[in-house]
Order: sequence, then structure tokens, then C-alpha cells
Amino acid sequence: MVDTVERMNVFGIAIALAGVILFLAALLATLRANRDAPVPYWTRPASEPRGSVLMRALGAALTIFGAALIAQSAGWWALIPVLAGPAVALVAIVLHNTRMRQLTR
Repeated sequence: MVDTVERMNVFGIAIALAGVILFLAALLATLRANRDAPVPYWTRPASEPRGSVLMRALGAALTIFGAALIAQSAGWWALIPVLAGPAVALVAIVLHNTRMRQLTR
């Protein structure tokens, strides 16, 4: 029989994965809403889809909660989902902004 720690790890991984997916879905909606404009790194974009801020916040919270659930048994490896979401988001924004600069030339 599966013990409680293993169940908590599976639940934590599922929650963290759902959080990362939600976080990136919100970013994708924002990038689609700003097809013709660059997305700033530290301020709000020109166009922000309804609910995207709430989706990002909920995604970040779920990711951190899921990582906290697996941290006891996973140790530092629990930071991977916490760092993966923002890293992918940063790369997506850089690629989007690079494409915008190339289109305006």
C-alpha cells in the first residue's frame, strides 16, 4: 500500500504542475493580446486580458504550495517547478520582444 508521504508527493507534484501550467497559460494569453506590442518585463503590458493577473497569481501560489508539499522528501529539487515557470516565462517574453523588434525594422 502507498504510504502517506508518497501520496503527498504525488499530490504536491500535481499541484505544482497545475500551477506552472496556469501561470504559463496566463502569460500566453497576455502575449496573444499584445501581438503588435512588446511586453515590458517589470510593468503592465499595453493590453492585459481579463483574468490574466488572477491566473498568474493563482498559478504562482499553486506552484509554491505544491513545491512546499514535496520539499520534505525532495529537498532542493522542489525548487525546480518554482524556478521553471518564471524561467520559461522570461524566455517567452524575450522571444516575443525580439520578434517585435525585428518586425518594426
